[in-house]
Amino acid sequence: MSVMVDKVNREFRRLLEKHPNPYEVYKNLTDGMSAKGCTFGSGPMPLYVKPYFIDGARMPEIRWTTEVLMRIMNRIIELYYTDESSKAMLYLSPEETELADIPVGYHNRVQITRNDAFMTDDDLFYIEFNADSPGGPMYSDVQGHLIQQSEIFKDLSRKFIIGRDLIMWQILRMLMTCYREWGGKKDFPNICISAGAGGGTTPEFHAIVAWLKQLGYKAEFCGTTEWIYENGHLRTPNGLEPDIIYRRGWIGDWIEHMDGIKPIIRALRDRKVCMVNPLSSTLAANKSLLAVLQRPEILKLFTGEEQKVIREYLPWTRVFERCKTDFHGGTIDLPEYVAQNKDTFVLKPIDQYGGKDVIVGFAASNSEWEEWVDKACSPKGKFVVQQAVKIPEEELPVFEGETLSFAKKKINVNFYCYGGIYTGGVVRSSDSPVINVHKGGGMTPIMFVDGERN
Repeated sequence: MSVMVDKVNREFRRLLEKHPNPYEVYKNLTDGMSAKGCTFGSGPMPLYVKPYFIDGARMPEIRWTTEVLMRIMNRIIELYYTDESSKAMLYLSPEETELADIPVGYHNRVQITRNDAFMTDDDLFYIEFNADSPGGPMYSDVQGHLIQQSEIFKDLSRKFIIGRDLIMWQILRMLMTCYREWGGKKDFPNICISAGAGGGTTPEFHAIVAWLKQLGYKAEFCGTTEWIYENGHLRTPNGLEPDIIYRRGWIGDWIEHMDGIKPIIRALRDRKVCMVNPLSSTLAANKSLLAVLQRPEILKLFTGEEQKVIREYLPWTRVFERCKTDFHGGTIDLPEYVAQNKDTFVLKPIDQYGGKDVIVGFAASNSEWEEWVDKACSPKGKFVVQQAVKIPEEELPVFEGETLSFAKKKINVNFYCYGGIYTGGVVRSSDSPVINVHKGGGMTPIMFVDGERN
């Protein structure tokens, strides 16, 4: 880490360890999150009292790459609609193809993305794009605010210049911009969140609804299969007619209920509601996209700036199938080489989320790796193979009961982009190389350090 970040981390640890009751700091955070409805599933959100600090000097690179990647996603999606031969590259199901054909009503189909990355002092690699419907923005805003209210953080801020991004305000800006481009005229349009009911992040949806209501908007959460469409009017069971639907929830929750979501599909086709992200944004969320971008015939379609980001910030990725391909200047038999070099690769299903069925070679036994290579390369397998990237670690404060200790955790950084503008991010942590809150990982907001105070 940079000298500045090392100084901030050391000072934060010193302040926390000398606090007369560090557990009180943690309890204030968890109680505050619960009071705002920011829980996970039926239990508390796994949290840290320490934010993840990034040197402010690193932020221009993060902003630039995040915004260029959103531009790249939108360009590859447009290729899907203008070049028939490109459709096969994205391995869409018939249901996804049907959803992709629904009109949007505004210019860019990807308005929301969270790009998940591993970042060290020397490298920044984006390992996945979540352009479907990424979670966490309200969690991050509330957690960041509560951390900033602690006496420890106030003491820290007397020595260092520390900032953070407010993500929810950027979401509202993006929703209103899309609504205006779509043709909406209201100053305070009705806003509904829609997703499959029962997911782990459902409490976040309700927390966002409560926030919107405080701002003067009529807002509700409505499950994907609960919508009613009659006589040209889309409404919730409570009778609220949305002008904007902020879509959340994994696209699989929508696809599994194609009959149940027919009311909302009809309303979208009839231009009765503006949905962001549109259902067609799943084109950019598909994990095969990283492999598509690295194909020579696709790479040449991008500008020099876009090619630089693809070449330097995306790890080598291929759709996992029986073929020969290039690997850093040589040619390999893909399944054979991957099978024999497990420590070099990661296998990921093309259309899953939450870390499901992600197999990290260096963390798997030989027999497990062989089994998954066979499964991934079978006719029913839909996987990508990605070159493994070094997973950074960070010492974070943990509590066993009320006892504080600091433990090294594997982390990834997750950067949001809304309407083409970088808007902050969150960090997830785990003891496992598959880092995901759905798998029991923890979460903390990103803050940036611009220097020491005089």
